[in-house]
Amino acid sequence: MTPMMNWQKLLSPARLGTRHSSVGPFGRSDFHKDYDRIIFSASFRRLQRKTQVHPLPENDNVHTRLTHSLEVSCIARSLGLMVGHQLHEKGSLPDTIEPDHMAAIVQAAALCHDIGNPPFGHAGEYAIRQWFVDAAPKFTQGLSAEQFADLTTYEGNAQGFRLLTNKRTGLYDGGMRLTYATLASFLKYPWSAAGSPFPEKKKFGAFQKEFSLLEEVADATGLIRTGEQSFCRHPLVYLVEAADDVCYALIDIEDGVELELVDFAVLEKMLLPCISDELPSEYAREPNTSRKISFLRGKIITGLLDALVKAFVANEEALLAGEWKGDLLACADGPYNDLIVQAKSFSEKQIILNRRKVQIEVGAFAHLETLLETFCKTALEVHHAQSESDLPYRAGRVRELIGNDAMPIGASLYDLYLVILDYVSGMTDDFAARLARDIGGGQH
Repeated sequence: MTPMMNWQKLLSPARLGTRHSSVGPFGRSDFHKDYDRIIFSASFRRLQRKTQVHPLPENDNVHTRLTHSLEVSCIARSLGLMVGHQLHEKGSLPDTIEPDHMAAIVQAAALCHDIGNPPFGHAGEYAIRQWFVDAAPKFTQGLSAEQFADLTTYEGNAQGFRLLTNKRTGLYDGGMRLTYATLASFLKYPWSAAGSPFPEKKKFGAFQKEFSLLEEVADATGLIRTGEQSFCRHPLVYLVEAADDVCYALIDIEDGVELELVDFAVLEKMLLPCISDELPSEYAREPNTSRKISFLRGKIITGLLDALVKAFVANEEALLAGEWKGDLLACADGPYNDLIVQAKSFSEKQIILNRRKVQIEVGAFAHLETLLETFCKTALEVHHAQSESDLPYRAGRVRELIGNDAMPIGASLYDLYLVILDYVSGMTDDFAARLARDIGGGQH
């Protein structure tokens, strides 16, 4: 008999680091508190100066990771609320769970879906991976195969899980101490680098250091184990992923119009087939393209939400069995999936490969190489030192920059590298560029 997950466990309000849960005054649930903990965190705040698509933009109207994350969380909240109401009407939800609770879970998970991304967006991830792939043997000797895989396939999603759960981000075990339901809904890839069912994609959800925490989250929410170090996804992950895809595809092109990389007519032609209503006369007379884009976006998102909710509810059984392999957009009725696929393809060809963006990303590689060369050399010296007096002067100063307590003398090389990646991934784009220039003597 096929094992099935159930909503009672999947929506667990217990917190990582403590099994207690409570409902605050005026019905403020633990899931709503998750959202507050994330939005008031320093890690989330730093997203305002991190790349979404366009590194170090001169135009303040384009999206950063912070504005993107806020918009994704809004779409996710609507999806969670609408799905919650449908499941409530079907009698699928436990008595203790309201549709609003499901909305809060998906909203919180979406809010932090990019919280672990390093500076310079995906280019930053590639740069970190490549540095460890190309590193001299002295930097990687002694690492296990699993630890080596963590570094050479470095993933912002795993960094995000570490940020949310590691004791260094809070006073207690469990880091931010989010609910198991929110953490499981955050885990887009609930497996390790070594245990990934899709190793060619280089996507995973937790470093070896935190994999026991991933297992705890999976056990608490009843995720089905699919391998020694892998589990099936939580059903609500698909809502978070759909919200991200919608924003990522549409907003990229909006930013392209804002930066004058794309003509508005191109975007309009792409969007109009998804709008069945007749456009009002005010639309044709409106000279401001930003207001036109806002109108079209609102129309499309309304239709998209309905289609995505229907797809989720129709496939509830497969989602609870952990057998769902696709994405909700592909099953959504109407022309919406074609729009998202077309938008992503257009963005990759016309926007992501824009010359100025490519030039800045090449510079990003140089910046991160400088930082990692300096910090990882210090890690090597801290690892081999017997006492603080053994450290060269420069290594001692670098250690102070990162935090002496975070880099204890003689610590394992793997642990030291993770601390360095915490520090580097937490940097904003401009801080990383500035620090690299300072460390490298202004060579970049």
